[in-house]
Amino acid sequence: MTIILSLGNIDQVIQISDRRLSSNGRLIEDESNKAGILFCPNARLAFGYTGLARYGTFKTFDWLLTALHEAGPPDFIAHSILERVRLNATRTFQEHPVLRSAPRSAKKISILFSGYIYGNGAPQQGYALISNYVNIDTGYQFDVTQDEFISRYFSANDFAANPTLIQRIGNWNGITELDMYRLRQVLNERKPPQAILNIAIDFIKNLADRQKSEKYIGKQLTSICIDPNPGKPVKTNYHTSVIRRESYMPAQISLFPDNHCTISNISIKPVDDDTLPISVPKVNKNAPCPCGSKIRYKNCHGKLKIDKEQSVNLLGSS
Repeated sequence: MTIILSLGNIDQVIQISDRRLSSNGRLIEDESNKAGILFCPNARLAFGYTGLARYGTFKTFDWLLTALHEAGPPDFIAHSILERVRLNATRTFQEHPVLRSAPRSAKKISILFSGYIYGNGAPQQGYALISNYVNIDTGYQFDVTQDEFISRYFSANDFAANPTLIQRIGNWNGITELDMYRLRQVLNERKPPQAILNIAIDFIKNLADRQKSEKYIGKQLTSICIDPNPGKPVKTNYHTSVIRRESYMPAQISLFPDNHCTISNISIKPVDDDTLPISVPKVNKNAPCPCGSKIRYKNCHGKLKIDKEQSVNLLGSS
């Protein structure tokens, strides 16, 4: 089971998902997207899932995108959308003809949403968790799935000068109390968004090497950074530990009464075979860039991270 980590403070919410698919400890692939961005009239939310990815012809992410897309009407309001997704999940995992034959121990799913809710006041930072095997109040994980998916909503303390939130789902057994303290400290210090993102990326890659992670956590990652200002674009990044010709983006879902659409399987890749790869691992700024350009990293793929960062706003408005 992989991991999704969300970090939030007064400046932004960052959600990071690894892209690994595995079965019984066996690697299936490291480039499976599990993340997306939901835009609706009163919210901008990153989302992702951990748990069952595929069973027979059933693919969890395809189901999730469809469930979200269909959950917009009639009101297109975030809380109602997520409640309709929860009900859809309960119905699907009980009645789908492919999933009915799956053992209950194999049907574990948790879905995390994180971002901002917009109303008459200041943007409200918060998370929503939908799961069929986690007791959300205690964090206890059941060995088998429950009959119904349950949901919980968490919001930041509006009375705090710098409200912070940390949430994680999936294989977080390797995360220690010291890890949580250090992540909270970084959020409290209000380091620049890119600095917080870099620290979080390095943390997950380190977590992937820990014994308790049991090789279920990959080092190919997708990040989504949401600014509280709805007028600013959502920023996404693809973080690779190996040289890749392509750069991948999360899915996007727009749920507005007059703009109701979903796009997925987004990637950017060069047309010519002799073009240098788009995505390379991060190295020391003065080291030669891994892409083979013979230029220092800071003057090549490390320069402003133009090669990886994408600003997403084509679906982010009505």
